[in-house]
Amino acid sequence: MSQALEIEFKNMLSPDEYQTLYQALRCRDLTPIKQENIYFDTKDGKLENKKIGLRVRITDNYVHLTMKQPHRDGKLETTEKLTTDQGRIIKETGHIPVAGKLKDILNKQDIALNDLIIIGHFKTTRYEQKWQKNLIVLDHVQFKHFEDYELEMEVPEVEQGAIDFQQLLDYYKIPKRPSKQKIVRMKRHQPLYTF
Repeated sequence: MSQALEIEFKNMLSPDEYQTLYQALRCRDLTPIKQENIYFDTKDGKLENKKIGLRVRITDNYVHLTMKQPHRDGKLETTEKLTTDQGRIIKETGHIPVAGKLKDILNKQDIALNDLIIIGHFKTTRYEQKWQKNLIVLDHVQFKHFEDYELEMEVPEVEQGAIDFQQLLDYYKIPKRPSKQKIVRMKRHQPLYTF
């Protein structure tokens, strides 16, 4: 299990703005990261009520179970590495077979693994590029019924990160459009996932 404080700034992009950044960041020279994201909650939304996100992310190189919890400077991100077989089981059954230490965190929230159901899923094509001390992330997100584009900047600290992010938006003449979390955007357009 690993834990890290995630501090990031986000902005929604138009398709044209996405293409501008794709060219400027030379994404054609980068290997895209293809992600499948599967989100979980209880039927009565216990995690959502606590502003906690729980997802399994499956790529060609790894399978991670990640919980994001509110923190005063961003989000506390706790991640468990899973095997490819465990990822396959989750996709096939809709249940998380193991959760390591995350199971203990869930238990403290009065949530058992068996209480969790898939509430939605989507795919992301991601490009990552270092910029100054920050990580720029360019996402093309494909939800079930729509797609959108997002710019993220992961930063080491809040104040300078806010300045750097605004400078990037200003340089490329991108209006500030704060984005909601992907799980929120997903749920706005997708009914409850059932087996």
